[in-house]
Amino acid sequence: MDRRDFMKGMGLALAAGPYWLRRALAQPSASSSPFVEARIPERGMYSLQPAARWEEALVAGNGTLGILVYGDPLNERIIFNHELLYEPLRDERVPPPNLAPYLPRIRALMLEGRYREAVAYSLEMAQREGWPGLLWTDPYHPAFALVLEMPTETPTEYLRRTAFDTGEIGVFWRTATDTYTRRAFVSRTDGVVVLELSAEAGPLPDLTLHLEVQDVRPPEQREGYHPPEITAAPGWLSYRCAYVHTRRGYEGLVRVEAEGGTQTVRDGRLHVRGARRVLLLARVWTLDDVAASRLAEEQAALAAFPADYDLLFAPHAAAHGALFRRMKLDLEAGDDRRKSSETLLAEQQTHETILPALLEKLFDMGRYVLISSCGHWPPNLVALWTGEWRPPWSGDFTLDANLNLQMAAASIGAVPEAVASLTRLLEGLLDDWRDNARRLYGCEGVLSGSRTDGRCGWHTHFNADYPLHFWTAGAGWLAQPLHEYAEVYGDEAFVREHLIPYLREVARFYETFLTVTDAEGHVVFVPSYSPENRPGNLDTPGSINATMDIAVCREVLSTLIALCEARGLEADSLPRWKALLDRLPPYLINEDGALKEWAHPDLADNYDHRHLSHLYPVWPGHEITPEATPELFEAARRAAYLRGHENDSAHGLVHLALIGARLKDPELAYRSLRDLIRNGYLLPSLFSLHYPGNVYNADLINSLPAIVIEMLLYSRPGLLELLPAVDERLPRGTLHGARARGRLRVERLRWDLPARHVELALVSDTDRTLTLRVRRGIAELQAIEGPTPERTSATDATLQLAARTPATLQIRLAG
Repeated sequence: MDRRDFMKGMGLALAAGPYWLRRALAQPSASSSPFVEARIPERGMYSLQPAARWEEALVAGNGTLGILVYGDPLNERIIFNHELLYEPLRDERVPPPNLAPYLPRIRALMLEGRYREAVAYSLEMAQREGWPGLLWTDPYHPAFALVLEMPTETPTEYLRRTAFDTGEIGVFWRTATDTYTRRAFVSRTDGVVVLELSAEAGPLPDLTLHLEVQDVRPPEQREGYHPPEITAAPGWLSYRCAYVHTRRGYEGLVRVEAEGGTQTVRDGRLHVRGARRVLLLARVWTLDDVAASRLAEEQAALAAFPADYDLLFAPHAAAHGALFRRMKLDLEAGDDRRKSSETLLAEQQTHETILPALLEKLFDMGRYVLISSCGHWPPNLVALWTGEWRPPWSGDFTLDANLNLQMAAASIGAVPEAVASLTRLLEGLLDDWRDNARRLYGCEGVLSGSRTDGRCGWHTHFNADYPLHFWTAGAGWLAQPLHEYAEVYGDEAFVREHLIPYLREVARFYETFLTVTDAEGHVVFVPSYSPENRPGNLDTPGSINATMDIAVCREVLSTLIALCEARGLEADSLPRWKALLDRLPPYLINEDGALKEWAHPDLADNYDHRHLSHLYPVWPGHEITPEATPELFEAARRAAYLRGHENDSAHGLVHLALIGARLKDPELAYRSLRDLIRNGYLLPSLFSLHYPGNVYNADLINSLPAIVIEMLLYSRPGLLELLPAVDERLPRGTLHGARARGRLRVERLRWDLPARHVELALVSDTDRTLTLRVRRGIAELQAIEGPTPERTSATDATLQLAARTPATLQIRLAG
């Protein structure tokens, strides 16, 4: 993604509450005050100031419904989101252009070195075939805002928090007359947003509630939807919105229960007086035909819920907590864990080393966000939450790095539910991807585009600067998390019903696309594209033999062959796949000793770029390793160190950190992780940004747990490597509950580098022989529980693990 396309015309964020209130809380209460101490979550974050803009709001969600909570005690704004709310930009979908008849000419131009002409010709022919030019996906947008207003009374103490282990947001404040609590969650078990406002002594001050459009643009620019129908009645607030294009729309409903109070409607707003407690239950839903309203049935459903916050909260907290508590990172942060997020972020700015307490919280926040934003579909660019219409890059699913990075912690981070969401997204796009392959290249199988809104996978997003119609690696890259899930969890039904059929379609595309060969008999990827870079000696990104294209094809074929051979499947296809695999071009190393981004001698590298596509065989692939491919491994390391940060996109640093971990390079991994944490990418809510200081984006926060896990553990089936990219800057800690490829559960990895001590407790789901590797060297190895390990080298040992039988080892590190 390129910063230049979206920095113009971005709307101003809505301010949270009056300036005087934010100023009154600008000198926050000391964290040692009893009021604050009593409300610090055990596993969560807290802030001593309300959000000043929607981007700083606290988030909660159940994968489908999400809320952004500013935390303003007296003029609260809660933004509602639904994972399927994408504004239709056109009356009808636009199919990809029929470029297949022109493919021979495009290829001929490229093979002659006339790359710019090839790109220009492809675009000219696309327009001749009816393509109107680069088309954006339908943009993700908020549903509406719920505004709660109370009479002004200056708070004397204040705290807002997110409890990661229960999925609850709390806002607490004290005034001269009372102490107030507002708490909310998005129920994982009942599919409803629940909010309660209460006073310690009571009754509550007068409360006014209303719904309003959450669109910061001027009304004359709101061309994509009709003015919504917003109503208020005693006990109910409703919202109906119809899009201008298509018949689709959505609705929302809020039930208001005021214990001991009265409700009246005045000026379209609901006024509550004299209540001891106010409970709100809300829901948002999409409509394929906005004329078919569901308000009556949803009102009946909401009315059936008991007006009891705790009764509704208990099953949700249990379900959410069961997901969240699968893992824990303990860096022995001590009392620093009780510091506010603002304090930790400010302190991190002055430290060259990563603050343990902050890293613990970010690890938890990353898993919390992933858990909370995976529903029918996986997280999009903003995960589940936005406060603006037309967000940057449409807030869509961007498939040439961003979604792939966000999925990095799904399986190894013990959130396999995220892979189920990803699988639903991909399989729902396959028909459109078949059209892409047929129309753009005359091929069989599937070809993904570079982005989708989930409903449309037709590929029409490309132009001269970003010729993404030449990129063929997307569907294969997206298969990687599916394969990793199969390796981690051993789900045989998933392999047979989802993974193999998907890979078979990707392989079929390669079989019908790779028809050009070079003088050595290798197939040529032509046209080709390395997202979103261009060769250093060309004025166009269109190219031949992008390393990523080769690597993904090699991985798809190798994986498919291995899976089918192990199960006795596809006997007729295996010879074809193996023959194609043998004809793939080799990777190249340039004059700097670095792995080339294009495996073509005439194309030069361009180092200063945010994407690291050519290092795919290192991460997420497992092809380049120090043991199997030492020369390529060193070339990959050289390429990683030569890479610049270009426009400082967070996903570039995330990608570099993951690659650093796979390169067994503590310096590269740690430095990249530190820069993500201390260079302005994090908000007080601990949600992340795309650039330092701006553009709300989930790449960093959803990927961060994977960075930490990969630094501490590397795995392939039959191999578990400890501390591959950790040095004395992360001197000690414990990781609980990680999963490893090969159906392993790492119940506990405890390390103390100053003491040269490591303890490992693990369980295998199957009988297996496991190689244990510690590159630092093993001085002593002792079994505390389970089988006795056999030392095989200075760094390796072998374990014979029995299924579901715990094994615990103690290791003394060498020198």
